[in-house]
Amino acid sequence: MRYRLSTAFATHAGKIRGFNDDSVAHDSSAGVFVLADGMGGHNAGDVAAEMATRIVIERLSKGTTGAKGADRVRDAVQEANQAICRASRSDSARSGMGTTLAIALFGESRVTIAHVGDSRIYRLRDSRLKLLTRDHSLLQEQAETGLLDRESARISQNRSLVTRALGAGYDATPEIGEVDVLPDDIILLCTDGLNDMVDDADIELALAELGCNLDMTAEVLVDLANDNGGQDNISVLLVRVEADQPAGSGWRKRMFGWLRGE
Repeated sequence: MRYRLSTAFATHAGKIRGFNDDSVAHDSSAGVFVLADGMGGHNAGDVAAEMATRIVIERLSKGTTGAKGADRVRDAVQEANQAICRASRSDSARSGMGTTLAIALFGESRVTIAHVGDSRIYRLRDSRLKLLTRDHSLLQEQAETGLLDRESARISQNRSLVTRALGAGYDATPEIGEVDVLPDDIILLCTDGLNDMVDDADIELALAELGCNLDMTAEVLVDLANDNGGQDNISVLLVRVEADQPAGSGWRKRMFGWLRGE
């Protein structure tokens, strides 16, 4: 399948925090989209997030002929984690910093997705939203073992406790998968500042109704999170898959066909 990618993003500190630890980056020409949620606050969480997105973009934008997307992503995450760990050990002001990470790497007809932590990746198809990742968090583990029901999980104070992250002292093993992509699909990468504040049903509605304008959709999603409390940094990165028209198609082809009497 031949396709083009349209993208938009928005990020905001939210209503409670005075700084933004999130980082968003992409290289649309290489099909690489990355989002990170730094941890550590004034202990350089923003530094960890920026390092992660920058290193992953640099690594994946180069491309490796014949290498599988999953292998490329795994190597990029490992490189970013090692760099963050070195920086954390070498500077006491950065000690303990870490970050979540979400990656989408587009190939011929599929997208490799990877994440570490509780930043999420969704896909909208035919106006239906599907969560493609599983949170690496204490809350997720408690829900899966039946210790928390849905309502208790929604108001739990453990929402921000992750079980995996890039940085010293964390398991940085990425969870990697592949999904197919079709024209008009929208891939959403987001930090938990969005999905903690906005129900999936409202995210689905915003994407389905406004997805033709990605810039507006990104801003609306951030506004919804802030309207519902804005208790954390909020970042969204949207990618829409668009069919690539073959050369000579479109109105020019139809016009010349009409002139020739076809």
